[in-house]
Amino acid sequence: MFDQIYPFLLILLEMTFIFVGLGILHSQRRSIGVASFYLSLGLLLLFSQLIGAVGFEATIFGSLDFPIGPTVLVLPYLAAMLMVYVTDGTLAAQRLIIGSVVVFGFFLYLGEITRLQCNWQGFAIASNISAEALDSLLLQSRRSLVAMELALLIDLLLLPILFTRLRTAGCRLWFCVLGSLVLTQITDLLLYWVVMLWNTPDAGLQLAGTFLSRLIGAVWLSILLTIYLERIERELAGGNQRPLDILFAFLGSYGRTRALEQNLREWEGRYQLLMENASELILLLSPEGRILDANPAAARVLNPHRPPGELLGQPLFPRLSRADGKPFHPRFEPPSGGGAEAEGPETTLLTLDAASEKSRQLSFSISTMETHGQRLLTFIGRDVTRELALAEEKKHLSEELAHSQRLEALGQLAGGVAHDFNNHLHAILGHLDMIDFACEVEDPDLQRHLDKIGRIAEQCGKLTSQLLGYARKGKYLVVELDLRQVLETSHDLLLPGSRKNVQLTLRLPPTPLPIRGDLVQLQQVFLNLMLNAIDATAGRPGAELTVAAGPATECPLELLDPSRPTLKIPREDYCYALVRDNGSGMEPAVLQRIFEPFFTTKPVGQGTGMGLSMVYGTVLHHHGWLQVESVPEAGSSFWIFLPYAGREPAAS
Repeated sequence: MFDQIYPFLLILLEMTFIFVGLGILHSQRRSIGVASFYLSLGLLLLFSQLIGAVGFEATIFGSLDFPIGPTVLVLPYLAAMLMVYVTDGTLAAQRLIIGSVVVFGFFLYLGEITRLQCNWQGFAIASNISAEALDSLLLQSRRSLVAMELALLIDLLLLPILFTRLRTAGCRLWFCVLGSLVLTQITDLLLYWVVMLWNTPDAGLQLAGTFLSRLIGAVWLSILLTIYLERIERELAGGNQRPLDILFAFLGSYGRTRALEQNLREWEGRYQLLMENASELILLLSPEGRILDANPAAARVLNPHRPPGELLGQPLFPRLSRADGKPFHPRFEPPSGGGAEAEGPETTLLTLDAASEKSRQLSFSISTMETHGQRLLTFIGRDVTRELALAEEKKHLSEELAHSQRLEALGQLAGGVAHDFNNHLHAILGHLDMIDFACEVEDPDLQRHLDKIGRIAEQCGKLTSQLLGYARKGKYLVVELDLRQVLETSHDLLLPGSRKNVQLTLRLPPTPLPIRGDLVQLQQVFLNLMLNAIDATAGRPGAELTVAAGPATECPLELLDPSRPTLKIPREDYCYALVRDNGSGMEPAVLQRIFEPFFTTKPVGQGTGMGLSMVYGTVLHHHGWLQVESVPEAGSSFWIFLPYAGREPAAS
């Protein structure tokens, strides 16, 4: 009984020694490197093939045979393979499999060379072993070697897959290790039976004994490997002294090399972290403009809604153009015969896909770098499309505000002048009345001159009324009105002769548009706009004038009160009136000045320049504003926005 237990314990001790040795080398791989660990694995693999070829095995408990090669040597090798996969990842396991293939090829090559040498004349082997015997042994073992090698390669491929499947199924670590080892051994034996034992009479008995021995070895190695893996997971880095430190100190130079490699990996990780999380666009280009590397931010801008990998290798320069529309050509051209670097990076504003509706403005800092003797271009920048749009909008709002403030100042000046001038006109008219009352003028020429003075004074009075309307200082009778009725009465006040050869269209909604204001002043506003529109279409074929009204919620424009450019305007509180023509339109320079007092584009004697000024002042006094659209030779549109009755904003 004890004679059978001793060999069994010796086999388990041998398996334990081999696995512990491999575990020690693996645990110290960060200090001494992986070369010694993989070299030991290669020697173990070669030795297992030699032992397996001669069929060396131990008989225990009657028919239970322990094959030394496949069980005692190959099982620790598979356990080490699983240890590498769990701790170092898939790439390390792939390298181990490739190394195993190379070792198999090397072993078969040496076997064939040895067989060839056995047939050479004069070849001899010491210890009275004939060359024919060695040749016969190698020839007979070739089939067995091929079967063992194929089985082992399949084991190496299946082992990580089975372990991962068991792990993802939620099994405990020991069951994952044991299950993957046992299942690979079952596959191994099935393949070995197909190649070697399929026509052997007692093949089933041999497979049963071999599987039982491998099962015992797999259980024992699973326990050892589980203890090692759990120990690795709880292991603390640095600081503690270890028993084998004195031995590994002799390999200090190699350790320093490993430290440099570790430092390089850390910097690579930092570079990757920077590239992936930077909000700026980072591009690495060849001198020809092809993209060699790009961070996710650049991929989102240059290649949206597509995988970032598709961006690599694509040309970038044809998609870029400068602010003036010219094609982009970087000034960092690689010198043909070598030369000095360009002084500092080039900062430029570029347009991406200028011909596209989704063009973007990119601000880039462009510099060169040289790596492995190749000159590369580095583009670091950001998307400034929204920023430039906001700057342009801010500039437009500033101009609108300045224009509004300028008109306000002119209104205050005009109001003061008109008030004083109106007092003088009243004095003139008063003295004329006194002359007419106190004196009997018999001279008809003198009477004609006095009447002319009166008419001129009355015309000047109308002019001062317009000035006061512009300055918002006129006399108003504020009542609740329906904007539709105001437009209808204004339309009816147009003399038939004034709208000759002009097609006038009046579009009004069916529901009332209640506002508060002075009927006479608002009628004067719309009459002025309609008369100006008729003048703009004079002599043009197909002249059209459209007058419309409706809720501001139906207006296609973005509501923008020039006097309060930063205020968000609620559309539901306003209605609009539109006067549109297809006349001569206005140039941008004229459009900027149309509301200034005494500015007119009409010939001398045909306009005072106060019509639109009065319109502007009256609309502002009614808590509204105007927005104008005009295209030269295409016509103009005057949009007047007025608050609904009861929703007038506080005076600004």
